Amino acid sequence: MPAVRSCRLVCPNNTHDPIPLPDGVTIHVGRSEATRCIDPRCSRKQLEVTADYTSGEVTVKQLGANSSALDGIELEKDRMCKLPEDGIIYLLTGMYPQKVEFTYEDTPQSSDKKKTKNLESKTKDKKKESVKRPATDSIDSHHKTKKPRKSNGEKIKEKDMPENGEADKTVEEDEEDIKKLEEKLKILKKNAADKKFAFTSDSEASQHEEKMKNPKGKEQKERKEATSSKSSSSTSAITSPSKAKKSWQLSEGPPAEETKWQQFEKLYVCTRKGVRARDKVAGFDIDGTIITTQSGKTFPTHLGDWRILYPEIPGTLKKYHENGYKIVFFTNQLGVSKGKTTIDELKTKFSSVLDKLGVPAQIFISTGGGIYRKPARGMWDFLCQRANDGIKVNISESLYVGDAAGRPEKWAAKKKKDFSCSDRLFALNIGVKFYTPEEFFMSQKAVPFSMPEFDPRAIDTTSPLLDPPNSSITSKSQEVILLVGFPACGKSFFSKYYLTPKGYVHVNRDTLGTWKKCVDMCAKSLRQGQSVVIDNTNPDKESRQRYITCAKAAKVGCRCFYFTATITQARHNERYREMIDKSHQPINDMIMNTFKSKLKVPELSEGFSEIVRVNFVPKFKDSEHEKLYKQYLLEK
Repeated sequence: MPAVRSCRLVCPNNTHDPIPLPDGVTIHVGRSEATRCIDPRCSRKQLEVTADYTSGEVTVKQLGANSSALDGIELEKDRMCKLPEDGIIYLLTGMYPQKVEFTYEDTPQSSDKKKTKNLESKTKDKKKESVKRPATDSIDSHHKTKKPRKSNGEKIKEKDMPENGEADKTVEEDEEDIKKLEEKLKILKKNAADKKFAFTSDSEASQHEEKMKNPKGKEQKERKEATSSKSSSSTSAITSPSKAKKSWQLSEGPPAEETKWQQFEKLYVCTRKGVRARDKVAGFDIDGTIITTQSGKTFPTHLGDWRILYPEIPGTLKKYHENGYKIVFFTNQLGVSKGKTTIDELKTKFSSVLDKLGVPAQIFISTGGGIYRKPARGMWDFLCQRANDGIKVNISESLYVGDAAGRPEKWAAKKKKDFSCSDRLFALNIGVKFYTPEEFFMSQKAVPFSMPEFDPRAIDTTSPLLDPPNSSITSKSQEVILLVGFPACGKSFFSKYYLTPKGYVHVNRDTLGTWKKCVDMCAKSLRQGQSVVIDNTNPDKESRQRYITCAKAAKVGCRCFYFTATITQARHNERYREMIDKSHQPINDMIMNTFKSKLKVPELSEGFSEIVRVNFVPKFKDSEHEKLYKQYLLEK
């Protein structure tokens, strides 16, 4: 066996540079710049890899909590296994493939074989040349050489003949020439890979040269060139593809070899054959944006009840695909979780839609609530982190199109009010340009729209908690503090963070079961000399009066803390809690609406010694929670 000269990990998809594996040195491979893996499920030390040059083997051990795989078989944590030279190890099962590549030292025997092989190859090539080299003394010198001719049969004159110094090259010189050519070829390939120039024709090259002379151009001209077609009425868009900017310089991965469906909890992802990872994404909703019902009804009556919404759609999608955009569809399909349809039916339907469109695309289907449901940006984050071959998406160059845009009734003739604003909010959360189908495919002007009442981006974690600001949260004297506010407005957090650490007894109906038990607990605690916080919604005077009476009986004061969060903000808080805490019991809209209908703003005349307004000032566990909270999470 020839001696190993070097060893390295290479990506079959060519998404990162090779990772050297020195002899006997343990290398940690995982989420890093070296692998271009940014998936948070992948540990920075996901795998422990060691190469043994003597035995020509590589051992690998999984250290991370989430499963890696070797040739499709999941590894066991902390168990050592051998990685064959032709085997593929995945940092995460099915994702981020790596392959071992050995380089061997040339032995004398292998060197001789190589020389012989090169000589034979060189000899064959020379036989095919139109002008043959005259034989040398060392090769067939006893044969009579024929006078060489040009390719047209004309005899070559003596002055056209090469000098002996050029003609009489030795085998070693031939091999030296071959080596030089191979080195040049490697350099050319590397330069081409680095620059990623993708000229497919002379016309594209000339277009690039022209754009370099005039890089800015006029936006109107760019748009006309990007969206022009045989018919003046077809395939137009509100914004031109970035062909006028950088269509000649694409950052993309290899095409998918086959169509593949994958499931991740309640998210389904379809990657069609031919799809390439790219740094620009043109995202689209499906229902009401790409297709509509053939029957004319709001919801389809059967699996085949659909048609392409506008005839301009297929051509426009193809234009964007040709100009370096990855076409991706994002759709909410809660009907799967509710049993109104099945994922298999959706797979069949959407496959037919893509066949009709005739463009390679990726589809993300959210079948439940949580972070993957628009307008939360979970599907987009999944695309960027786990479904784009590690290629970073350029937000400023990307866009999203959807019909749930918050438009009012009669925004156009005979048009109904948009059912939600989720598509517009989805684009806002991501930070990409947004268009309605009419703006994008039909070049119509933008129309008025309404945004939600609550803007989570405007939350200030440094604003005053109480109003008046000089109010005190706790009191040195025994008292009852009664909280009033919507479910999910922050009452329980306030109680447990500010009051119970100071000795206040926490009284809550969710824990005790009935309001009578709450009143009994309040009275008992007051008799024992303890202060009490009543953590219920307490929307009306009747529910509040029970505890005011307890305070009077104990001859202590009763203050009211009124939480100012609106129903929209409370619903946002509730959606946020559902996303970060899987054990949380959801609060439905009926409970929210019931509180709103019963709410009577508290007054001093009810018997309170003070009424303090509590503003919603959240405290987050980490920056990721804060980023999630400051997204639009509600659809309208």
